[in-house]
Amino acid sequence: MAYEPPFEKTPEIDDLSMEIAELVGMLHHDSHLETSPTLHRELRIRTIRSSLMIEGNTLSEDAVTAIMDGKRVLGPAKDILEVENARRAYELIGSLDPLNLDDLLHTHRIMMSGLIEHTGCFRTGDVGAFSGEALIHAGTPARYVPQVMADLFAWLTGTNLRPLISSCIFHYEFEFIHPFSDGNGRTGRLWHMLLLARWRPALAWLPVESVIRERQQGYYAALAASNSAESSECFVTFMLQVIRDALLPFVRPGSTEETRTRQALAYFSEHPRGTVAGLAALLGCSKRSAERLVANLRGEGRLRREGSARGGTWVVEDTPANVGLFRE
Repeated sequence: MAYEPPFEKTPEIDDLSMEIAELVGMLHHDSHLETSPTLHRELRIRTIRSSLMIEGNTLSEDAVTAIMDGKRVLGPAKDILEVENARRAYELIGSLDPLNLDDLLHTHRIMMSGLIEHTGCFRTGDVGAFSGEALIHAGTPARYVPQVMADLFAWLTGTNLRPLISSCIFHYEFEFIHPFSDGNGRTGRLWHMLLLARWRPALAWLPVESVIRERQQGYYAALAASNSAESSECFVTFMLQVIRDALLPFVRPGSTEETRTRQALAYFSEHPRGTVAGLAALLGCSKRSAERLVANLRGEGRLRREGSARGGTWVVEDTPANVGLFRE
């Protein structure tokens, strides 16, 4: 029987998925995330440094930048080698197939070259994942690792789940298995990015690792919560929030957003007791997107609430021209 990772969709996961799809759809073809070599270089440096910082690397951004430029720097030899290896691994992105297990092993070999004895092969001993000195999770017993990794890749290749969701599940399952003696975190995060880029190429540059680094304890807590639940929903939810928040700075509001703004004002003008859920249904967007739109309008003074949250009404403080769009 084919392996199926334990996972159940939740309303929050569905809502986050819809919100991210909307944000990706708002990326313009000429956006810097799509086209800017300068931004790509900056984001790649941030990504590598953040991913390695999660593993304890102490080098500064200036030092990582110098290493990426092929310059010599002063610092712990191990930390320098980690950056050099990560640079080589990320340079392979265009040639790697995220559905190919051999490519994963090859990437691990490069990522961990000179850092551990056995690179590019599964561990033969038992290991655990740690946060500082605290054991977060004991990996799958070594004798089962080759088979469960083969099963995981077979599932990844054949699943009908959307890539956004399956990439998060893969990330969790990979860390749960902990297939290597070391380097699981940095390799798993790179592979998650590869899976996202296979869905939307611009996401290869998204600084997901930087957001994870800012929320490192939440990252470990989500792993632990999914371990306890024996299902990946908590971790998937956390990662979807990370992906959404990594996307937000690169989304430039366009005509679609302006249209939604006018439609929202028109909706609340004609339906003073309207709800955010009703607005989301009208716009065909996620509830989170509608909530963010309402929050922006209130912050701009274009919409206000009179009375209680449950029994009050909406008051539109805007021009009649905006209201007319809803009737068209």
